[in-house]
Amino acid sequence: MNSFKTVFRGLAAAALLFAGSASADSLIGVNPFNNTPAQPGLLIMNPDTGAVIGGHVVVVPGRTINAVQGIATDPTTGISYAIARAVAVAGRLLIRISPSNGHGAEIGNLGDNFSSIAFRNDGQLFGVTGDGATVPETLFLINKDTAATTLATALGNGADGEVIAYHPPSNSFFHWSGGGVIFFERIDANAPYTVTNVPITGSTTGEVFGAVWNPAIGQFQVHNISSVMDFWTPTGVRSNTQAATTFDVRGMILFAAPLALASQVPTLGEWAMLLLALLMAGVAMRALSGRGAPNSPSARRS
Repeated sequence: MNSFKTVFRGLAAAALLFAGSASADSLIGVNPFNNTPAQPGLLIMNPDTGAVIGGHVVVVPGRTINAVQGIATDPTTGISYAIARAVAVAGRLLIRISPSNGHGAEIGNLGDNFSSIAFRNDGQLFGVTGDGATVPETLFLINKDTAATTLATALGNGADGEVIAYHPPSNSFFHWSGGGVIFFERIDANAPYTVTNVPITGSTTGEVFGAVWNPAIGQFQVHNISSVMDFWTPTGVRSNTQAATTFDVRGMILFAAPLALASQVPTLGEWAMLLLALLMAGVAMRALSGRGAPNSPSARRS
């Protein structure tokens, strides 16, 4: 009988894995205004609609984090980094962060008010300063081990905003800036970091807060000041606007690893697949039992 329990447990585990694998990558964003249990700094989102479905308070030893401005994942290591605002700290901190639970570790002070970060495909981190920075609207290279910054190029178009996202197919960063009038630009990811304007097709609804390239759909997923997610192509076509969520979402990443169940709400389809897989596991156990367990009378007679 123990062998059948082992089989059942294995099939049940496979069922759970199967149900989890049916989900797309989790979409993670950060909260630029709060970091409390009711308004967590790390936000877990529905990858299709941008709706916030869970989150974690961001915790960094020795610091009180009151908001998070940007987040990015190093494609060479899978480690995620964020821009954190801490109580009684001038400038903003670069931290390593776990998308699974919001726990972070301080790397250093960026020395200015950075608003967004993104990685190049070789693991080089870049950041852009906001309009309220001492050196505003400027792209910098960032040392991910020390938080030291090196000037890449001044930007300057647009007003509020300053969000960047990396586009691997073209080895470029795309840059959103402005509120009433939004500028959309492509920035070469290597020196001299040439900036090219990209005309926008379709109406816009205010300042962009966060963006991430989704290779599965070949578009950027973009959140804005109206708490709305929409989709942008690299040629500037904006479409598929979703319903507003209850949070303003800054910065976004796609995260493939499973998240804590308390922060992830399965869809009805996922529950159905899980129940079906468990039912199949039960049927398989009955079938095996019918053939005769090692200690059953039929097995002893053979």
